[in-house]
Amino acid sequence: MNTKQAQAKSGQVYCYMRWSTEPQTWGDSERRQHQQALDWCQRNGKVLSERMYTDRGISGWKGANRKSGALGALLRVVKPGDIILVEDFDRFSREQPLTVLNALWETVRTGVAICSLKSGVVVDASNFNDLGVLTPMFMGATLANAENEKRSFRIREAMASRRKQLEAGKAVRGRLPAWLVWEKQLDKPVVDDAKAKVVAQIFKLCIDGNGCRAIETMMRKVPAIAGRKQAHWNVRFIHQTLTNRAVLGEHLSTGQKVYPAIISEETFYRAAAMLKARKILTVAFSRQSHSLFTGLIKCGCCGASYVRQSATAHGKRYDYVVCSGALHGTSACLKLNGVRYDKLEKSFLHVLGQTELVYRAILGQRAPSKADTIQAELDDVRRQIEKYMKLLDGDENPSMRMVAHLKQLESREHGLKRELEAENNRTMAVTPADEAYERFRSEFAAHIHLKEYRGRVREVLRDIVDRIVVTKGGKKSVYDIHFHAGKMPVTVYLLPGAGWVVSPASNYVLGTDAPPTWSNVM
Repeated sequence: MNTKQAQAKSGQVYCYMRWSTEPQTWGDSERRQHQQALDWCQRNGKVLSERMYTDRGISGWKGANRKSGALGALLRVVKPGDIILVEDFDRFSREQPLTVLNALWETVRTGVAICSLKSGVVVDASNFNDLGVLTPMFMGATLANAENEKRSFRIREAMASRRKQLEAGKAVRGRLPAWLVWEKQLDKPVVDDAKAKVVAQIFKLCIDGNGCRAIETMMRKVPAIAGRKQAHWNVRFIHQTLTNRAVLGEHLSTGQKVYPAIISEETFYRAAAMLKARKILTVAFSRQSHSLFTGLIKCGCCGASYVRQSATAHGKRYDYVVCSGALHGTSACLKLNGVRYDKLEKSFLHVLGQTELVYRAILGQRAPSKADTIQAELDDVRRQIEKYMKLLDGDENPSMRMVAHLKQLESREHGLKRELEAENNRTMAVTPADEAYERFRSEFAAHIHLKEYRGRVREVLRDIVDRIVVTKGGKKSVYDIHFHAGKMPVTVYLLPGAGWVVSPASNYVLGTDAPPTWSNVM
């Protein structure tokens, strides 16, 4: 009978190894524990099983290793006569002492022995209750658990102290954003100017209409700013940088401004708006110059987006925009009456060329903004609070109903102030329609047909026009242009052939029901 056959007959010897933190994986824990097991087997004429059970970076404080880790897997395969080697019993568990002893008893009562390589004690069912064995195990479990409790308490205290400092607006040492370094002499974080310029470049590229993947491609020749030695640009890092409020100086967990800001709030929110807008701009990068209206045109019947399609007739190719709901049979639109893209673009650009009409549409009857509505309600609530304060002033026995109502008003005031702040922050991301229109006229109007400009024009149009709604397709198509902040749309009628009719400015501004007198027929 050879050694392995004898081993199989007398029982297997398994080595169980565990350490609590991932950094210990890089150290000597695994080699040390394995070597101790090999030395024990050599001294005792045993053969160590080739099957290794190791919990790397798993704490035994809450019993995770025993419940779902490698130790749990080992306990399911051991049989009577087998031996489990552990560096010490605290490798088995660091739970509450009675829990540890109960877990050890449940294991050894099945005929399995557990050996502590540190003390040389082999525990089995026959000696488990001996005071010389039980007492050291109990004391060791108590000390191991107390050590974990003390460490946990210190960590909680340190984290609480850090949080208090952060909530008070003071930066603390620790992991900093990539563009900051800790200045020891000043005891505070300072900006790495070179990296801050790179971050500013990323935000500019985003605002100019580039997506995260395009930005990642453009930044490949620029050294990465992440802290790792082998860091490189990737789409995830670009997106995280564009959405990381630490560029505004805020700490992630508290929202308090504890860092130097490297980006203005206007720039941050404009980039956020561009990221949000690109979720519906699904056109491929190679085709983004084809259409100016991606994501802007909606169906007046079902609300679905219009998409661009091509058709060939009499040897000529024609481009149309058609309702996606009708195209895919997902809406109530029964007829697939498209609008000629070339007529749509020409007529739309003609409208943008009517400066007086556009400014009247944008500014003539500006609809109240959401911020205006919230501010109006906040002013009304404050007037009511002031009224109740005057009624309660000097009243030694005030009405409880009045006091309760005053508390409700004060709570509502607090909520409205937060809503108003959030809405103001959101609107900072949006360029006013009149400013965007002026930029269009000065920078892009003369270059609209150049391929390299069309992608940028499409982005500027989103700051001018909220949506374009097609109310009728076919040869006599009709669509409405809804400008941002405008109260009423401008209607465009596409005539058979090459002409179109634009609803007159006078009729638009007055908003009357009088029959229109058409102008601008081409």
